[in-house]
Amino acid sequence: MKAKVTLVLIFIILFLSPALAQKKLKLGLNIGGQYTDLRGFERQVKSDFEIGLMYGINIEYLYSDKISIVTGFNSERWTKKKEIIYFDSQANEDGKDTFKESHDFFNIPLLFRYRFGKKMQFFVDGGGFLNYFNKAKANEFEPLFINFEDFNYGLAFGIGTTFRFKNNTDITLQFRNDIGLADVNKNKDIKEGNIKTNTFRLIATYNFWL
Repeated sequence: MKAKVTLVLIFIILFLSPALAQKKLKLGLNIGGQYTDLRGFERQVKSDFEIGLMYGINIEYLYSDKISIVTGFNSERWTKKKEIIYFDSQANEDGKDTFKESHDFFNIPLLFRYRFGKKMQFFVDGGGFLNYFNKAKANEFEPLFINFEDFNYGLAFGIGTTFRFKNNTDITLQFRNDIGLADVNKNKDIKEGNIKTNTFRLIATYNFWL
């Protein structure tokens, strides 16, 4: 674990040093919502996910006026619910119970951003992402989720716009789709299938120059 942390710190230092020297680095604060679905079940499973909160930091290195590299570190929660209806011996509805289960993840994107428009206010993103499973709050009965693998990765695509201010700050609004490529189903005895993720995000980021 210490070796992994050290490598991450070295990467951040190498990434930030030239950017700080050239004043081409923006640091931002992310907040938004995300909706996740799972695909690849061998048996049909109804997905009843809720829109979850995500927040974190954003780092953007401006290679040119049109092109930049974007990364960051975000925390997000996936929540799923299930409603169970009980029936009596006469097949009449006898009550309902709703169960919820939440899983927390860390999300790290690596995107190439291309700006366009008269004032370069619009952009498209393309790249990849890495998810790290953090912790789970399970329900008391049947698991609603799968048992997730520790890591998930895939492709990421987004579009957005930038609102600039005079004090070297701006706000970006981004819609992004993270398409998982890894099989994240650790225990196929619980849920059968090679299961992959699909996450839609709407993110607002407040950026300022360093």
